[in-house]
Amino acid sequence: MPSIAEDIDTALFARAAGLAQVTGLTIAWPNVAFPGKDATGKEFPKPPSYLRINHLPNVSQRLFINNPTHRRPGILQITIATPLNGGASAATRLAGKVAEHFPMDFRMTAGGRIVRVTKEPDIATAIRDDPSWLVPVSVSYEAFA
Repeated sequence: MPSIAEDIDTALFARAAGLAQVTGLTIAWPNVAFPGKDATGKEFPKPPSYLRINHLPNVSQRLFINNPTHRRPGILQITIATPLNGGASAATRLAGKVAEHFPMDFRMTAGGRIVRVTKEPDIATAIRDDPSWLVPVSVSYEAFA
């Protein structure tokens, strides 16, 4: 039986997987080689634009005495990487698409557990990180389990 943490990951990552179709970009997943290797072991070149997923669970909060239910908040951070010196508009447009993919109060489920987006996602200030222009989008969520 999956743990609560695994169910939360599953719900969030299942929704995030749809971003490949929405944005047309490859996704770099946590603890998965990116961009990967071919059958001979040669590493594929990193695409100029891609999405990076990071899951940042926060501290669980016990709600009631004599009740095992906890509020489990966190952030799913999706960073848009585009080529440096290509202007800010492309990355900002993609960040908007990512944010729209996780509307406020959107519910995701896995293992019978519900994970809910608690507010409109935050689009942060871009970060210059040679050779990329990075725009983080933070999706705040909570689950009660």
